[in-house]
Formats: sequence, structure tokens, C-alpha cells
Amino acid sequence: MTGAQVPAQAHDARDAALGATALLRLGGMPGEAWTAGAAPHLFEGAARHADTVERLAAQCRALADRLGAEVVPHPLLAPADRGAVLALRRRLHSGTPPRVPDCLLLRRSPAVPADLTEQAHALLDEAEAAKTDLTGLRQAVAAEQRRVAEQVWRTTRSSPVLRAFVDSAAPGLAEDVAQRLASGQSWSGRQLRKRAAYLWRILGRAAAKTTPRGWAGQIAVLPVTYGPGGCPSLLAPGTPLDALAALAVENVHLIRARTAPPDLRTADPRTLLAPAPLHFAEPAAGPPGEGPGQVRCYVVDPRDPGRLRQVVLRRTGVLEAVLALLADGPRTLGDLEGTLPALAAPAGRPAPAAGVVRGFLQHLHSLGVVQVCRAPRQHRSGWVPAGTVASCGTLPQAPAGSGSGAWFLDSYRRPGADAAVPGPAVARVAHGLRIAARLAALRAADSPPEAPAQRPEFAELTEHPRPIGEILAARLAADDPPPAPRRYTGWAPARDRAGGYARLLEHLDDAARSGAACVDVDDALLDALGAPRTGVLPPWPVDCLLRPLPCPDSLAPVAVLETASAAGVLDARFADGLRALYGGYGNSDAYRAFLAAVEHRTGVRFVDLLVPPLTERAANAVRRPVTTSWWTGDPDPTPYYGRPGRHARYLPLDRISLRRSRGRIVAEADGRRIVPVHHATRSPAPPYDTLVRLLLAAGHPAASWLVRLDALDGALPERDRLPRLTAGGDLVLAPATWRIDRGRLWRPGDDLLTKVRVLALLRRATGLPRHGFARTTPGGKPVPVDFASLTAIHLIERLCARQAGSALLVEEMLPAPEDLLVRDALHGGAAVAAQLLLRLPHDAGADRLAAAAADALMRGDRNDVPGPPARRPAGAAHTR
Repeated sequence: MTGAQVPAQAHDARDAALGATALLRLGGMPGEAWTAGAAPHLFEGAARHADTVERLAAQCRALADRLGAEVVPHPLLAPADRGAVLALRRRLHSGTPPRVPDCLLLRRSPAVPADLTEQAHALLDEAEAAKTDLTGLRQAVAAEQRRVAEQVWRTTRSSPVLRAFVDSAAPGLAEDVAQRLASGQSWSGRQLRKRAAYLWRILGRAAAKTTPRGWAGQIAVLPVTYGPGGCPSLLAPGTPLDALAALAVENVHLIRARTAPPDLRTADPRTLLAPAPLHFAEPAAGPPGEGPGQVRCYVVDPRDPGRLRQVVLRRTGVLEAVLALLADGPRTLGDLEGTLPALAAPAGRPAPAAGVVRGFLQHLHSLGVVQVCRAPRQHRSGWVPAGTVASCGTLPQAPAGSGSGAWFLDSYRRPGADAAVPGPAVARVAHGLRIAARLAALRAADSPPEAPAQRPEFAELTEHPRPIGEILAARLAADDPPPAPRRYTGWAPARDRAGGYARLLEHLDDAARSGAACVDVDDALLDALGAPRTGVLPPWPVDCLLRPLPCPDSLAPVAVLETASAAGVLDARFADGLRALYGGYGNSDAYRAFLAAVEHRTGVRFVDLLVPPLTERAANAVRRPVTTSWWTGDPDPTPYYGRPGRHARYLPLDRISLRRSRGRIVAEADGRRIVPVHHATRSPAPPYDTLVRLLLAAGHPAASWLVRLDALDGALPERDRLPRLTAGGDLVLAPATWRIDRGRLWRPGDDLLTKVRVLALLRRATGLPRHGFARTTPGGKPVPVDFASLTAIHLIERLCARQAGSALLVEEMLPAPEDLLVRDALHGGAAVAAQLLLRLPHDAGADRLAAAAADALMRGDRNDVPGPPARRPAGAAHTR
């Protein structure tokens, strides 16, 4: 294997189903551990006391009216008592109950009817009882505040999952809390209360969210069945989880940025070298022949590993020779040492000595122009029964002695032997997705996205190929940063007031005004609104991220649809672990076969774009299986692709050009059309964001397909409550949402009991569910909240303090903690949250979908002759 080749991990899978395997994404903590922080009786008691106070105030006002009508004008009212009676009436009108002297006054006065006196006495007794209840409530709130803090600390100490999560998210926190408690500090103190609130936030994230992160979010594999029958739900109620395993991978960013680099003058000849991930040659600034031009590189700043710095070097002959030798990918130091002298020696002069060559390479390495390829190490544990972990309290971990952030750990679970996703439930997902896609197309038609060819960066592009490096250099020199990555912000108000989307919003608005709990969108409604029927689903494998729901019959939705997006991204980083721990991952093999089939039908070449991480947290997102035969971007593929198997080959950026063709952007390399693909979940940092934007403009139109339909509140901001939105009764597209005016919340200076009372009454008045996701802006990051827990008060205050606004948005939690379907033996069989990553079409082979993908890619361009190879800087070799 040459340095330009890297392992692939797939076999011929043309006949394999594209979605034969489903991935479970699991919460690391059971729902009951999070809901244990609630005290429903306390909030109910606060609401009852508020009702009592309101009722007593009404009785006080009624008594004041009787005093004014019957006693004040009575001729037997002594002049000495009139002032006291009038003062009592004023206090009663303000809602203040009578006092003991007031009752004595009324009893002795002949002007006061006996029943009025008894009413005043009864009111006094009830007010005293309410006052006693208030004292009890204050004591109960204080006791609950201590209990909640102690509860989360007990959970943290007893749960290996939460303990591991806390140690990774906040190293040293657990030790700090233990030391404070040992020194005599109390949970009622401010410092420990803050730490308890942080622990509750971590616990809520681990219990309610399933995004894989260490042991707080785990991965399991389920087969997808094809026959009829089976459970009507996507997951059978009580689906069991048992054994655990982990795969730890070194943080490649730390390896590159913080590891002491070797001295190439004395390094092992087998040391693998590659050029900087982003570099391109530029012509001389003056007239031709006056200067050698330059090479511009973007390299990690060793003083600040989270930033890039520019390095500009003259295009000397020896530098061109080095770049030419590395143009096809990484090569060993020994190979460069043996080949470079002959290429770099001026005509008629002796070749430089080996020490000189190594010294020059070391100079380039110190500048960041040449990098050492270091494959991150991996550490894989075996499967450990859940009962064993529960009894010993020790999870499989990264290698001992590794510092914080030095390793990424992905955790895996083994479900019960009979666990599977039934085909009929998958068919309902497919039906609901088609309706969701029609709805999304109707929404998009109101505000169509900008076509890639219409973007400003392509204004000067013509039908003649232009090197990508030249375009990128022009964009960066213009100091015109690309627009920020498009972040989902929910539904928007309609622009065309007469269009189908506007009429859909009117339909939803009418349902919200009528108080409907749910609105179902079906084909008949979409037909009436003019939504497209064909072409709404892409000719590409689609990954549906779902939250499975209990489904007792065919009338209930099977899941909440979170997103539907092009395949191969959300599961990319887990492919190696699934192969190592489960013995294979068929979805990855089938996806690779799909891309190969499209290549065979069209003659194009798919090229995977590798973008290096520039932060410690982003480094885990770059991992992926080999799905294409070529890659570009970072010349060092080892952090992305891992080790042995078939081979992929490197395509330098210098060989890629862009041009226009029939209103589209086309990428080519040496006269052959290429189609860039990018399988990473994180948005790249500058200047890679510009590079990715340029290259993906020439990607397959279906590879960027995305459907997300939650956050309906952005389109109907005047409604305080929006109903649940479903697709054909099969999928929930948008859970019910409440918009709470922040003016209805408590004041910052209120005591804790007042806040509890306000929250209890607000929940009752608005119909808020007990469990929900809160945010402050449409499409914002949701935070799980238990509205029957004191923890909700801190979370709401924190949300409102972090972002200005007038409203708090609350989305119902589906499924609720009591409806979770997966049971975890690690937690004694308690229920845990689950997401399902389902690939559609689940029963189609690669060849079947490839024909449609090929037609969409070519679309009348089958006779389009590729342009001539774009001019390349010296040192760039042809693709082999």
C-alpha cells in the first residue's frame, strides 16, 4: 500500500438493503432518576393555598359589603365604634381578614347581625388555618430544596453513568462537592446549591436527550424486519438492554496541536508526511517573470490550537519539488529523502546531502507547511454484562492516565436477542415521511432557497474551468466571509398571502383558536393546498431521526420525526465501533455500493471532502467509514478513515476546478466530472467553511436534502398555544407548543415559595404538561424541564437570563418519561429515552435507487463534454 492509499471497510453490497439496520440512540440515565427531583404534592399544595387565599379574599370583600350595607348605617352603631367598623371594612375590601379584636367588636355591637358575626369568626378561623398552612408550605419548600440537592448528589455518587459524565463534563466537580460537604457546608448554602443545580442540568441532559456523548448517550443496533405482523410500535414496549462496551479514540486535534512534534532531522524514515490540509499556489503579484509567486498555507497556530494562521512562502524550486512529491498523498520521510535530492538539484549541480534535505523538511514542518501523519490510537473494550457493571459500579473507560479531552469515548449497548424494528411500523414511517416531504415542499415554495449558481462567490464563474484554489484565494482576499451556516429557526410567516403555505397556516391558526389538541395533515388537505405530489422525496438514501412512541393501535402515531436528512452523516462516526463490536455494519456497505452504482451509471467520481477539526470538541465528528474511492481536503486520512481494508486515493485541491453548466456548478478534476460529498455533522471553521461551500455547490442536489418541521410557533407568534401537528396519523411533526409571556412569571426578588406558587398556577392556567422542553427562541436549543420540580425554577430563570425576549416557549415532551419503551438492566430495568435512526428506503438495494440518483445528477447533461483540465500550479501531478 502506498502512502496515497487508505483502508476502506466495505465489501460488494449491491444487493443488500440500504436500511437493513436501525441504530438506537439511548439516554444514559433512566427517566425516573430525573423525575425523582419532582414534588407534585408541593406544587399542588401551593396552588391549593393560593385558591384558599383567593377565596378568603372574596369572602372578605363580601363581608365588607355587608358591613357597609347593614352595619354602618344602623342607628344602634355607637359613634365610638363607627371608626373601627369603617377601618375594618377598608381592610376587608383589600382582602385582609378580620382580627380577633375586630370579631370582639362585632360581637358586642347591637348593630351587627348574629350571622354576620359568625361569618367574621369563621373567616378569622379559616385565615388562621391558611396562615398555619403557609408556614408549613415555607418549611416544606425549604426541606424540598435540601432534599432535591441531596437527591442529585446521591444519584451522582451511586450511578456509574452519571459519575462518568460529570467527570468528563466538569472534571473535579465531584471532588469539590465532597470536600465542601466534609468541611461542614450545607446544601442550603449558595455554593452547594449552585453545584446541585448544575448536577440536575447534567442529569436532565443524560435522561431526556439521546445525542451520543460518552456514557450519557449510547448506541445500539437493531435489525429491521420485512414481513407483515409484529408489534405495531417501532419498538416493542419493554425492549431490553443488557451488555455494554466502549470504543475510545484519541483526540486527533490534540495529537496535531499539542503533541511534541518529532524532529525530522533524526526521525524514523518510516515517519509519514503530508502537506498542510489547506494550501494553494498563487501567481506572482507583478508582471509575469518578475517573481516566483508564492504558496499560501493555513496551519494550526501552535500558540493557540483553536486558530489558524497564514504562512506564505516563495515558490522556490525545492518547495515545488516537495509539494509535487506529496501531491498524491502522504509519503514516508525515507521516500522523500531518497527522491527529493534529484528533483531539487539545480541543473549541473550536485544533489543536496541527506542532512540538508531533512533540515529543509524540518523547516517546513516547523512552519506547519508539512505535517506528520499520526493515526489516533483506539482502545476497544469487550462486552460486559449490565449486571456486572451495576454490581461493581465500574464502566469500560478510556485508557488509564489519559487527560481530560485526550480521548473520545463512544458507548455501545447490546439489546435483547429478539429486539427488532418491525416492517409494518417502518412502512408507516415511510408514509408519514412522504406527507412530511410534501408539506416541507409547500413551505419551501413560499421562500425558495437560493440556487448555488446564484450565489455571489460564483458571479465570475463561466463555462471555462477555474481552479478551486484561485476561487478560494479571491474569496479570502476579498475579506468577505461567507454567510453564517443556516441554522434551523422553525416555521416562518407566509410571504405569499394567497399561496398554499399561507392557507395552510390559516388552517393551523383556526385549529389553534378553536383549542384543538391535534391537527393531522393528510394527502387530501395537501392536494387542496396545491402541494406537489411527485419529486418530494430525494433519489438518495434518507436517515430519519425518530423518537418512538407507544403505539397501541394503527390510529396512534408511531414516532416523533425530528429530522430526515441525506444518509451517511449521523451514523458516520460509529461505523468503526459497530464493525468492531457487532462484526459489521451493513448500512455503511450498502451506502458505499449505492455511490459506486451511481458512478457506474454516470461516469462521475464521488470525492469525500475531509476537513480537519480546529477545536477539541469537534475532533470526534470527523470520523467516518470509507464510502468513496477518492478523497480531497486534508491529505492525512488516518484521523477520518482508520485502518485496514480496501483503498481510497487522494485528490489534491489543486487539481479541482469549477465551471458553470446549464445553470449549475460543475466540479472537475483533470477533465473528469467529480461530485464532492461531505459526511460530517459539524460546520467547518473558517476558512474551511468557504472551501466546503464552494465544493458542495457542485455536489449532488439530493445530498443536502433535509426535512424538519418542528417549532411551528415561529409562523404563528400571536398564538399562546399551538396544537400537535401530525402527518397522516403516522408521525408527529411538531409537538404541541405553549408561548408563555415572561411577564406572567415571578419577579427576581420573590422568595422561593412565591415562585413555586406562580409556576403552579401558571401551569394550571395554561394547561402545560408536567414534562416539556423549554427554549426562548423558535428553533433554539431545548432544555428538558420538569414543571413539578424546584429545578424548573432555576432552569427557567437561567434560560430567561441568557437571552432577551418577552416569551418562554415550551414544547411537550414526547414521549413523556412514563411512556418510554426501552428498559435498561444497568439501572435495574428502569426505562430510558430512545431515538431511532432509520434509513429509508429500508428494503431497497443500492442499484434500485442509483438509477434515480443518476438521472437527477445528470438531468440533461449526459452529452455535456467536460472542460479541459484547468491550469495547475507547478508541482501538481495528474490524477492517475
